[in-house]
Amino acid sequence: MSLYVLLICALLIVLLSVIHQWKLLVLLALLFAGTAFTLLWYSTLNKGDTAEKEIESVHILYGTEKRSLLKDPEFQEILREKHGIVINGTKSDSLGLPEGSLEGIDGLWPSTATAAIMFRQQRPDLQYKAHNIFNTPVVLYSWPDVTEALIRQGVVRKRGNLHIVADLGKLLKMGDRTWESVRLTRQEGLITVRTADPEKNSAGFLAAGLTSIALNNGSIPDQKEIGRHLPAIRKIYKRMGDPERSADALFNKYVRQGQGAFPLISACENQVIELYQTRPAYQDKIRRLVRVLIPEPTVLSEHPFIALTEKGEMLLTALQDPDIQKFAWQKYGFRSDAVEIDNDPGILKNIGLPGQIKSLNLPSPEVMGRILEGVRGKG
Repeated sequence: MSLYVLLICALLIVLLSVIHQWKLLVLLALLFAGTAFTLLWYSTLNKGDTAEKEIESVHILYGTEKRSLLKDPEFQEILREKHGIVINGTKSDSLGLPEGSLEGIDGLWPSTATAAIMFRQQRPDLQYKAHNIFNTPVVLYSWPDVTEALIRQGVVRKRGNLHIVADLGKLLKMGDRTWESVRLTRQEGLITVRTADPEKNSAGFLAAGLTSIALNNGSIPDQKEIGRHLPAIRKIYKRMGDPERSADALFNKYVRQGQGAFPLISACENQVIELYQTRPAYQDKIRRLVRVLIPEPTVLSEHPFIALTEKGEMLLTALQDPDIQKFAWQKYGFRSDAVEIDNDPGILKNIGLPGQIKSLNLPSPEVMGRILEGVRGKG
């Protein structure tokens, strides 16, 4: 702006040197003064705005499933440029919440609604704001030959491009049978669904809850009903062997080692979308060989954000920005509840990703506690 003022001054000097009418000179002088004042005022105002706009660093604890999203430069740029926020995140156990002091923590971003419920129960007097930001369904991952065998058994049904697990309970009860018994002669081992550790990973935790629902004829078990299913749950997890600590590790082994080692696993839907979008070398293999089997109904990995401070509330608002919601779905597979966001899987429809998901809530935290005891062989 100061450059413009100098140019006007030079122009006025030239005019003064060639014009001899005093009234016109006075008018030009007044015009110059008014223009200079306006430009200087506008320049000062802009500098003031720039100085006042500070970038807030927001410290949060977050579940591991969101690590790649939080480290993505485009996600970080949207937060910084549109909302003046950078996230100072500390990765925590997906299922864990801090038990001690919350000093210095602006927000919590776990990966299950159960974690948020337990936080409210543990700190009933604490005032905070919370809202679910994303969700992603628990699905099964398999391969073409295995999927066709399950279709022949009446466990999976084809619906357009989708493969629906119509009877998950029946599939879980097939665990005493081998893959050879369903005419997969080159596939060794028992018919099991591998999951991540339900005590250490949210996807594994959700899969355990879904297992209890499937064994309870598709309805959410209560405290009385779950007792009948604990022996079956113990048996299912004993057959599975030592689980992977994380769903990421399980899913990566499934993709890299193939059908022979991992014929059927349970994980979250977003994992295949993230791999497809961020690792182009796997795109052809995913399109040709990966089969996503959708339990109907399934359960959702919800990602509620718990804002503990004013800065946490700023981030809570920013995370509901349509640009962020759209980006998180298209690149990382986190579905949005916002009606303006279209959760269309696009090209990934071909591997069996649906536009809409039918889901149930998990059993209560108390029932989930008993399910984990069953997994450990107790209860």
